[in-house]
Amino acid sequence: MKTPALATLPLSWKLLITGFLFILGSGYLAGATHAVLSVGISPQAVAEHYGDKSLSPEEAQALEQQGFVEEEFSLDDEESAMDHSEMDHGAMDMEGDAPVMERGDDTLPPEVLSQVSHIHLLGFSWILLGVGTLACLAGWSEKTRITVVTLLTLSLFGDIAGLNLTRFVADGFAWLTVISATTVGLLLLVVTLRVLWELWLQPKPQGDTR
Repeated sequence: MKTPALATLPLSWKLLITGFLFILGSGYLAGATHAVLSVGISPQAVAEHYGDKSLSPEEAQALEQQGFVEEEFSLDDEESAMDHSEMDHGAMDMEGDAPVMERGDDTLPPEVLSQVSHIHLLGFSWILLGVGTLACLAGWSEKTRITVVTLLTLSLFGDIAGLNLTRFVADGFAWLTVISATTVGLLLLVVTLRVLWELWLQPKPQGDTR
């Protein structure tokens, strides 16, 4: 039985690859933590952050005519009523009617999303090159290596493509980002565990002196 290439590497290469996987894994966990804290982990949260929240034509017309857009709220909702009671009195009209709320457009500008996209895609290309190379050196069958590399490529690209599709097409594409990011994390874990096992734990067959 032929020993996989990773198991035959000298100690210096084993230490280098182990260090690379450690730093990569730590960086990915840090990035995932930041995404969870700043955006959220659900498709709804992704859509809310990256989706198009610009005013509809009707809302824009109302805002132009009266300076605000009315939003429905229930007076039966105690919490809602409390929130409205604490609003600035200037938001109430002269006849003392219920307060009205202004609607703002906090949609992520295209130039910001383009910056996010190009920075992440450049970094993802190095993740693909590094992890993909290790996957190709692992002792898997060729079919398994092809599957891992293909899924990793599509998932890394799909992560960022999902954000852009959510912003410019429909909120439903937020699922693409969530699924892609989850797949990338699982693939990194699988490749890391396989590579570390071959580097440090896999026994060499008898008679193999390499």
